[in-house]
Amino acid sequence: MEQVKRVGFEIKALSNLMRRRIWENLHVEGHCDMYTEMQGMIIGVLCRNTQQEIFQKDLEQIFYIRRSTASRLLKKMEQDGFIVRKSVERDARLKQVLPTQMAFDQYQQVQERIEAMEGSLTQGISNQEVEQFMLTVEKLKRNLMERT
Repeated sequence: MEQVKRVGFEIKALSNLMRRRIWENLHVEGHCDMYTEMQGMIIGVLCRNTQQEIFQKDLEQIFYIRRSTASRLLKKMEQDGFIVRKSVERDARLKQVLPTQMAFDQYQQVQERIEAMEGSLTQGISNQEVEQFMLTVEKLKRNLMERT
């Protein structure tokens, strides 16, 4: 069956393959039955950026999600013990999002899988090719963000 090559389709297919590689067997091993892939990605951002204040609006921008989606995700993650939200002295309306120890533990396990997947993904691809790919991805994102 012949199929027309489309950038969006190829990105989605690649995303599906990467997701499968990272998350396969984790549920069977009992490592991440308690959270979704998106919650796992939020945990990753929080655990990698502990020196910065991160708020809900930051997560909305990072993941290109709506406020209602972010709010629902964070509420569930707080209920499940992965995050805490702490008021900031300068503005009581702002709530900093912080990972708990449970989040750090889960992050370590998933991080090992991500590193292995990145190695497989970029095998045989030069640093220059990876850099060009990253530039292209940024252009694609910018194109989609622009409203014409």
